[in-house]
Amino acid sequence: MFFLSWRQLVTRKKQTFLILLGISFGTLLFVAISGIQLGMRKYISEQLLNNTAHILISSEERKVDPIKVTDVLYGENGMVRWISAPSGLREEVKLQNYNGWYDLLSHDPRVVDFSPRYIAQAVLTNGKFDTAVNLVGVIPDKHVRVTKIEKYISEGKFSSLKGSNNIILGSQVADDLGLKVDQYVRINAGKGNPKTFKVSGIFHFGNEQVDKSMAFANLLDVQVLTKNPGRVNEIAVALFDIDISSEVANEWQMISSDKVQDWQEANQSFMEMIKVQDLTRYFITTAVLIVAAFGIYNVLTIMINQKRKEIAILRAIGYGPQKIFELILYQGLVLGIAGGALGLLLGYLLCLYVGSIELSIEIGGGHTLWIAYDLSTYFIAFISANISSIIASIIPAHAASKLTPMEIIRSD
Repeated sequence: MFFLSWRQLVTRKKQTFLILLGISFGTLLFVAISGIQLGMRKYISEQLLNNTAHILISSEERKVDPIKVTDVLYGENGMVRWISAPSGLREEVKLQNYNGWYDLLSHDPRVVDFSPRYIAQAVLTNGKFDTAVNLVGVIPDKHVRVTKIEKYISEGKFSSLKGSNNIILGSQVADDLGLKVDQYVRINAGKGNPKTFKVSGIFHFGNEQVDKSMAFANLLDVQVLTKNPGRVNEIAVALFDIDISSEVANEWQMISSDKVQDWQEANQSFMEMIKVQDLTRYFITTAVLIVAAFGIYNVLTIMINQKRKEIAILRAIGYGPQKIFELILYQGLVLGIAGGALGLLLGYLLCLYVGSIELSIEIGGGHTLWIAYDLSTYFIAFISANISSIIASIIPAHAASKLTPMEIIRSD
């Protein structure tokens, strides 16, 4: 039956070719759009993880509540009207129990490592130029295990922060201040006298907002600079399995008053944008494959009407309804496999081409789009093309299997 199916397809070259193009275009579109979107998702996710890690434990801001202050000072029935109600933070933002977190994270088998951080606002000065940055104090050995920061060091080494009073600047910060590696910069954190740090490296994330507003130093140096010995206000945690980050974050949140967020929750707006992109990708591809399926249905229906005599002869010489059904279904299957395979090849080539185009914008340290070549994308595209082809073939195949020689002779 497969040979007969192939022969009937070959005799109608033009229609067969057009259907192949339709299926191929749908598959190509899915592969290309998925490659671009998943590539951008990978880029965005990596940028987010560099800032939050898999789980971010941070200090919760505790603000003064005028109602609670009134109750404490004057009782619940106190008739007090504030001329200027108390407001602001109750205390400096910090983790409530860093030692407890240290003990928990050190013994949790799900944790790869964790990086305690102290982030302070600081002003960097070089000559008559100055700029404000978020100065991130880290333990170098731990931070490189939690993030991919070393990948973005364009000059120097991140391990240089093990030395005293060294700093690694964002590339835009270094450009704004006219600083290079092995030069010195004055840092004022608003407490005590400014201190001089040596520029031991420069990082470049390719994100202008980060590159112009962030710098790294040793955790101990930042604590001394801000006169907050032992102070930590964030802990970045890396897990062996990123997929359980939400579950683990919820578990830890129940045992602490500090804020515990997995990387998706901490960047919810970006994750919602990614979900919208996924819906758009599947919607476009589904629409194209539906159009291709209708094309297959129409071609096979027309072919059945034109091949009624051949079907009558096959039935007369002993081919039963099941064989006729297989004859038509094989044709749809051949169209799906051939069209899907061609679409995968064209989609892959298109992704290679798009990924080689130099853009005027910078993305992750380069000037080309990030393209993903996940095998799951190609598998889904190929399966979708074949499923749409088989579904479109079933109705005409069923109709052809019901034809009998006498019905065909009478109708003709």
